[in-house]
Amino acid sequence: MRKKGFTRFMTLVISIVITLALFSGCSNSTPPATEQKNSGQDAPAQETKQEVIKLTASNFLPPAHLLSKMMGDMLKEVEAQSNGRLQITFVPGGSLLTAPKVADGVEQGLADIGFSHIGYNPGRFPVTEALDLPLGYSSSWIGTNVGVDFLDKYKPKEWDDFKLLQITGGTTFAIHTAKTPIKKLEDLKGKALRGAGEVADALNALGATARDIPMSEVYEGMSKGNIEGALLSAETLKSFKLADVAKYSTIAPSIGNQYIFYMIMNKSKWESLPSDLQKIFSDVGAKYQAEAALAWNKVNLAAFENASTKGIEFIRLSDDEAARWKTAVQPVIDNYITKMAGRGFSEQETKDQIAYIKERVAYWEQQQAAQNIPPETYIKK
Repeated sequence: MRKKGFTRFMTLVISIVITLALFSGCSNSTPPATEQKNSGQDAPAQETKQEVIKLTASNFLPPAHLLSKMMGDMLKEVEAQSNGRLQITFVPGGSLLTAPKVADGVEQGLADIGFSHIGYNPGRFPVTEALDLPLGYSSSWIGTNVGVDFLDKYKPKEWDDFKLLQITGGTTFAIHTAKTPIKKLEDLKGKALRGAGEVADALNALGATARDIPMSEVYEGMSKGNIEGALLSAETLKSFKLADVAKYSTIAPSIGNQYIFYMIMNKSKWESLPSDLQKIFSDVGAKYQAEAALAWNKVNLAAFENASTKGIEFIRLSDDEAARWKTAVQPVIDNYITKMAGRGFSEQETKDQIAYIKERVAYWEQQQAAQNIPPETYIKK
């Protein structure tokens, strides 16, 4: 009996010794490889992780339009240069903000970035509207460069509510019509033509009746006879398929207007961005601004040439007739000066600004020729 008790006692002692040995061995052993990996990497990963800033961008133009595609490409490049710190959702086609609502929408934060032109909001950008006057622009490249010079020099306060990322001038010096050839000033009398902002004023001065309708409705309006045509850039013959409904295109650079297209960012959103990301936006925006101006010249020329294959008749004004048109639109310029004085702007300053625009138009016309930039008015015979 004593022997059995002693055996049980020794068994218990051995069990305790083995348990203590195992516990001691586990306590002194190296942690598993997975634990080492996690403990060695977690802290640095948390320290270097950066917040992704998400932005939304709206463009009213169709996805296939030159300026819509270039805006998309620009934003992709901004994203790439941010090394993953920016994520930009681009919405073309006006489904996020229609053209007239871009300025208010961006200011209110409905979109962080927006693209439109100033003609959709008459009076919103009054000083900049001088650039849309019929001052004889013959190409978008010229118009864009004049616009850049003007805004750099005068820095209108009307843009202070936004960060202005980019501008592009879209020249309008061709009247596309569905039924009636426009060969002289009298042919315009009473004709309903699409035009917005200062372009509408020019049409009215020429004797036409301006209709401010969305570009998306111009094709149907011309095909149904609700409007006779429009004073537009050549590229609309292709991008909005107007070559399918237009039979004539009268080229009149002597009264050439332009629409100043703009790309803006919500001011608070801009100010919240780190300085290095702001620099990326500014640098990439300037690059694409220059490329868009040149590309627009080329796409307008290509649209003219494409339309010629569809049987559109191109009409060029004689020098005397072009001078008549230029005289006819002078009241638009005079009325603008009077209107600006009524808003509290100095009449002399407004006159000086218009004189500066004319001087820059002449300068950039020379540069266009010197740099072999393709003009928009050339049509292959």
